[in-house]
Amino acid sequence: MNGIHLAAAFLFFPGWILTGSEVPSISPLEALEMTKTAATYIVDVRSIAEYHLIGHPLDAVNIPLTFWGEKTQSFEPNENFVKDIRERFKTTDILIFICRSGGRSLRAAEEALQAGFSNVYSVKEGFEGEKDDKGYRTVGGWKNRGLPYTYEINPNLAYRFR
Repeated sequence: MNGIHLAAAFLFFPGWILTGSEVPSISPLEALEMTKTAATYIVDVRSIAEYHLIGHPLDAVNIPLTFWGEKTQSFEPNENFVKDIRERFKTTDILIFICRSGGRSLRAAEEALQAGFSNVYSVKEGFEGEKDDKGYRTVGGWKNRGLPYTYEINPNLAYRFR
């Protein structure tokens, strides 16, 4: 990771933790604050349906890590994920990955790190957060914390098959 960005992360975002990988996990609020920095992007790695139907952070770029397979009724890997990231961003850009609750975003950030992107983060609570005692996603997460999100689909940010 770039030394300057690492030092800045420790100074300004002491809440982030290192996971078993080298990818920092940050809170939704920390992610929002980081987007005020130039060349910083939120990459929503949820499926196209999740991005469209559940909402997404404002200005989040949708590049799914997996696609929902209608025939298999399961998630299938996006074989072009790294290629899609490379086509959209510079390896020096700051990429903040977000998914539903943090698992896919961590995997996506790890893949980006391995592909040569030096400034990657994972939103540990995701967009929807964790489940409560009744099984509903009401604990934490971008949306539940009242951070800005939308259901509007900007064609420049929505995923397009190539």
